[in-house]
Amino acid sequence: MDKYLFKFRFLILGLILVLGLVLRQNDLYTWPRLGATFDEYAWVWLGINLIQNHVPISWSPHPQYENKKDIIYQKAHFVLVKPYLEHPPFFGLVAGSYALVNGAKDVFDIDLSRIRGLALILGILSIFIIYVFAAEVYGYKIGLLSSFIYATVPTIVIGSRLVQNENFFIPFFLLSLYLTIKFVKTKNSVFRNVAAVVCGFLALSKAPWVVAGISIFLIFLFLKRYKDALKFIAIVIPIFSLYFLYGIYFDSKLFFDLLGFQLQRYDLTFNSFFALFTSPYLVDRFLIDGWIYFGWFAIFILSLKNFRKNYLLLLPFLTYFFIFIFAIPNEPQHGWYRYPFYPFLVISIALFIKEYFNKNRIYTLLLLMFTGLSMLQLTWATYFGFSFIVLRLFLVLCGLSLLPLFFPKTLKKTNMLNTALLTFIFLLNIWSVFLYNEQ
Repeated sequence: MDKYLFKFRFLILGLILVLGLVLRQNDLYTWPRLGATFDEYAWVWLGINLIQNHVPISWSPHPQYENKKDIIYQKAHFVLVKPYLEHPPFFGLVAGSYALVNGAKDVFDIDLSRIRGLALILGILSIFIIYVFAAEVYGYKIGLLSSFIYATVPTIVIGSRLVQNENFFIPFFLLSLYLTIKFVKTKNSVFRNVAAVVCGFLALSKAPWVVAGISIFLIFLFLKRYKDALKFIAIVIPIFSLYFLYGIYFDSKLFFDLLGFQLQRYDLTFNSFFALFTSPYLVDRFLIDGWIYFGWFAIFILSLKNFRKNYLLLLPFLTYFFIFIFAIPNEPQHGWYRYPFYPFLVISIALFIKEYFNKNRIYTLLLLMFTGLSMLQLTWATYFGFSFIVLRLFLVLCGLSLLPLFFPKTLKKTNMLNTALLTFIFLLNIWSVFLYNEQ
């Protein structure tokens, strides 16, 4: 079996990419709905204005701006500000360039059909890069399983349809980690230097994306490769410093006023961490997705088991976790801030399945219940209405996973049942994506 799986791994990856494409393409321009976040327009307008007018102009509600103009566009109110300096320009240039190539003439000639194709491209790229990264660290089986889970989890699929900076960050953050791994294995400095350039341009896309450079810097420190750490940041810092030159060039006072405001505007409280679990925002609405909740459990188990073995996964995750808690956690209706956690949660789930599924009875039961109950809520209950019979039947079937603890001879049949249930849950993932709406 392993021989054939290895032989056809790229064919399987191709099928996973097609599946991910189909799920993301479905209702691409419908859900999330227009206005779930108008950040999609903010990034595109920033880029188009930089390209066409050579000045950063976009919409913003922040009081620091003095040069502002109220407009109504597509029945929504925006405050256009000039110069728009609250974020670095690079992702705006990417989003704006895509819109122009896709036929937009200017900032008032865009809609979701002209811009969300970029999100689709980034979503498929993320599935591929997750395979590349996970396969390099843990082998092709974990790579395939991780990419498949990432391709089908409802929260991830639907969230990846947004033209948001986080969806740009994910594939290139993973790419920088992959290049770092290649450098550690081959000692070819080209990999390290390219990773540093990628991290530098990520920081020019959104200030919190310095997390990519910090993560790799910490990896080098963890490996006691101090010279490589210094050479790495010697490339990253000058690139990121271009953001300050950019802000000072257009309006230094406004730039530093906005920088101070950005550091204090979020709803930071001692309970902010718990909002990750109590306020499961997808975009601006809740979506209770058991895969995401279980991912946190899986990465917790992974961190307890062997940190050194899993440092390439855990150090980047913990770095973003710290940045998230330190600066950007409990912003209401801003679910995309959580997206960079998801690749690491998904890979942790894949490792959990390999290590514990059908091997640890309690963990197997928890996996089936966490994921299965939420997917039934998003599918059966949505389509047919809630059913006591379906709920209790599913719970009984999950409970049968414990039978070998009492009747060892049932092990083989129970394992077959567990595998069938997990396959069924994956099918529910797909169904839930097709059923998703915000009505």
